Amino acid sequence: MQAKIETSRLEKMLKTVEGVADKKASMAVLSMVLVEPKPEESYLYLTATDLEVGYKGKIFAEIEGETSSFCVPARKFYEIVKNFPEDEIFLIKEDSKLVIKDQEEKIVYNLSITDSEEFPSLPEFVEESAIEIPGNVLEELIDKTIFCTSKEESRFVLGGIYFEPLKDEGKLRAVASDGHRLALLDREVAGIEGVEFEGFIVARKAAKQISDIAGEELAVKLGFTNNYVVLWTVNSIFFARTIEGTYPDYRSVIPENYENVLRVDRKLFIDALKRVSLVISERFKPITLELTPEEVILTSQETEMGVAQVKLSASYEGEPLKVSYNAEYLLDALQIMKSEEVEFKVGGERVPATITGYRDEGFFYLVMPMVL
Repeated sequence: MQAKIETSRLEKMLKTVEGVADKKASMAVLSMVLVEPKPEESYLYLTATDLEVGYKGKIFAEIEGETSSFCVPARKFYEIVKNFPEDEIFLIKEDSKLVIKDQEEKIVYNLSITDSEEFPSLPEFVEESAIEIPGNVLEELIDKTIFCTSKEESRFVLGGIYFEPLKDEGKLRAVASDGHRLALLDREVAGIEGVEFEGFIVARKAAKQISDIAGEELAVKLGFTNNYVVLWTVNSIFFARTIEGTYPDYRSVIPENYENVLRVDRKLFIDALKRVSLVISERFKPITLELTPEEVILTSQETEMGVAQVKLSASYEGEPLKVSYNAEYLLDALQIMKSEEVEFKVGGERVPATITGYRDEGFFYLVMPMVL
């Protein structure tokens, strides 16, 4: 087999493939990519799986010769193509090796290949039950919530993003929480009222891979079947086993009413939080907000290093309050928002606060206070 391929396209696909292949696999074949030449279609098919996650994509190629499939180490293949200086790359299968070279053979690699018989077969999925969604919408649903997923293995249900179709509202909702904070984003999706699936949880790593794939596409199809989330694009299919279990009732932790509301310039608030955090060496960066009618005073917890205080003009309605929060938790949300001014609803020392903004429609953030 000989195939001529555009290097940049191959690199982009191999980046996804390499991310799916199991780098610490007990079975060597799971660290490889299955290469299947289809000269009659003018496509080269690339497949990778770690048995929990799988990806199969096709890339246009000028192919000649035999059509037998083979396996090649995913990471090395990607690294070679990533650093290949020519616009076109030639792949030639010769016995037990894959020759990777440029047209003039100034650059030549010989990569060992193995038989494809041991490569596991992928589950079959049908698109009929999937919903079409703009790629940038799915990317946003993930990117604006994924930072809240839990990294504690004991809380495995919180280790992913919960996708929930709001059929009556015509929206798809993404929710993530680590137990200390919660991020939620709603986006309108045409046809969502007709989907057969209910809510499902996508693990953080798989969600990031879905975001990367969706961000490159105008539209994708998203489905959920047999405990798998499945993503179809024009040239690929990606699937991942979802997290089994019931997602906590996140609605029950959202307070219905607030009497204390702070309105503050988002960028100035970010700058103030960063300045106050400079003297805090702890992992959890506690800062106290003192809320008064015309300003908010940010103070770091006093340590051996010292203490910092920043006063910031703001509009506040409610009783004078002093409440402490993790500065990093506040910054994580504020830095992905777009609104010039944010609304910070505060409930007190043991009641979660919420952050919203008029230019961040559909986004909602909740954060628990710290008791110092």
